[in-house]
Amino acid sequence: MAWWDVTLPSSLTKLFLIANCALLASVTAEPNVVSLPLHRNQRRSIVKRSHASASLENDYIDGLFWVNATVGTPGQLVQLQIDTGSSDIWVFGVRSCTESVSGCLGGFYDGSESKSGRVIDHGGFSISYVDNSGAIGDYISDDFAIGDITVKDMTLAVATEVQDATTGVMGIGFASGESIVGSGGKPYKNLVDMMVDQGLINSRTYSLWLNDVGSETGSILFGGYDKGKFKGELIAMPIQPDAQSGQITSMTVAWTSLSITDPTQGTQTLTSRSFALPAVLDSGTTLTYVPPDLYNEIASFANVMSFEGMETGLVECEVMQEYKGTLDFGFAGSGGPVISVPFSELSYPYTDDTGTPLSFDNGNTACYFGLAPTQDSTLILLGDTFLRSAYVVYDLDRKEIAIAPTVFDSEVTNIVEIGGSGSSATPTWHVASSVTVVQTATGRPQEPGLFASVTFTGHLSYTNTGNGFHIPTASPSGGSGQSPKSSKGAATLTSGSGILANIVVCAASALIGATFIFAQ
Repeated sequence: MAWWDVTLPSSLTKLFLIANCALLASVTAEPNVVSLPLHRNQRRSIVKRSHASASLENDYIDGLFWVNATVGTPGQLVQLQIDTGSSDIWVFGVRSCTESVSGCLGGFYDGSESKSGRVIDHGGFSISYVDNSGAIGDYISDDFAIGDITVKDMTLAVATEVQDATTGVMGIGFASGESIVGSGGKPYKNLVDMMVDQGLINSRTYSLWLNDVGSETGSILFGGYDKGKFKGELIAMPIQPDAQSGQITSMTVAWTSLSITDPTQGTQTLTSRSFALPAVLDSGTTLTYVPPDLYNEIASFANVMSFEGMETGLVECEVMQEYKGTLDFGFAGSGGPVISVPFSELSYPYTDDTGTPLSFDNGNTACYFGLAPTQDSTLILLGDTFLRSAYVVYDLDRKEIAIAPTVFDSEVTNIVEIGGSGSSATPTWHVASSVTVVQTATGRPQEPGLFASVTFTGHLSYTNTGNGFHIPTASPSGGSGQSPKSSKGAATLTSGSGILANIVVCAASALIGATFIFAQ
């Protein structure tokens, strides 16, 4: 069973904005190298079938990344959330697309209008979410296109009934993570498998560049990576398997350190030398979820203000944007990669339902904080607030994830094609000697937190007892999972008519139901 994080777009206007976002692609004829100039809102053709690329629409207020796709013959446009944490493609069907139930802001698919589609499993698709949303429907086979590449006879699901979902999903995880596998069925060849089989790319790989929080687009590149989008060298880590089944079902790596770097006070390490937790790199999750004890230290450091009923706190946008410190995530032990996330990337504008930014009584605007505490300290989800600062290559053939610090707003393109297993075009990245984190259950961990959108009138009124950014005095954490405590600068919320109204809770994407043990 697969999960994702989705926040409801406020109006159908967003559908047209997404539909107008062009898919970008072009090539130069160089041996084993494919170049993709990344020009916004332009379309270019692909003439060499060695990779596939698509632009991602970044609705940063809602915290989602979308890809434009078409299904069927002639193609029917749908906008799908890109999700490394799940493995199925599913779209709205005509029967499921009603404004009262879902709104279908990402478009829908009508099988009767496609000359190439056929149903292969009536009622075989079922997915549910932690907030009681979900979808059921049919598995079909039809043509599926992203950018200028078409995958023939692609297996995907068409929803016939939907509960509280507003867009479909393009899952690009391992086939072992497909919904049908969770219900006892056999896996089918999903999108990345089919692209290789049909010669569209040469390896089951893709790279993700989300760009900074203020950018309108990012990109996903199938079959290669772009050296112009990261600093230094890529360092690869083994993806961690499930201990009982031996299968890899999620993009889980070994997270081994966390520190805060202040430009004037230096670096403070928040974790012990023995710290090692499994962390899922998941583009379908908006926030980054860390153990409560670590979250409390970071929240105290950043003067995060807590409010009743909200999973994450609020911060002053201007303070976060001006501060030059970083939150540093280390992986795979000594010698492994380190990704430094600027605090300026850890905030999302907080708006009312008309899109108007809300402000504190001191005049500063309010932002969501990009981290949240887990309810289970053994489950770490590194979502978009982390992934923006990383360039990530997912190698499903070699079962590795390679990562390097991103280059924000890069206009440099230097694409390297990746060959399949045994190919002469194998990656040249360094593989870190990793600490092993072992997943002990066959199920997948449940998303620990919910992203809350709060609608109210008036200004936030708070008492901030903090005194600005400061390095906390931290006890080394082993991720033991203490209960959350009040953050420094905790606040109370008032409005013109009373307290909070219309809390809208949306589930995040992740894997469900697992416990972990750690092998040193």
